Amino acid sequence: MDIDRLNNLSKIYRDQLDLISRLDKVLDEFIDKKDDYRRLIKYYYSEDFIKEMDESNREDLDPSVDQTILSEDAIYDLMTEHYDLTLKLLNTANDIFQDREI
Repeated sequence: MDIDRLNNLSKIYRDQLDLISRLDKVLDEFIDKKDDYRRLIKYYYSEDFIKEMDESNREDLDPSVDQTILSEDAIYDLMTEHYDLTLKLLNTANDIFQDREI
């Protein structure tokens, strides 16, 4: 019996269980926030966004007002990250399904 191999593979097993558990929780949170994301994207394409972005560029707003989303790039960059992550998830899922045939 190769004890080093068994110890190593047992550690890999425990690490994978931990990764799956953490990923599952984060993925559940990601899914739960899907409607919030859609609301943000809807706002980005709305007249309200254009109007408020223009107003923020012309006016001195109270510094306590969070203007993070009032740049054209902020929400667009988030959409790009969201898309890239979605592709990564899709490719990872595909790889996992293909590995089942080993």
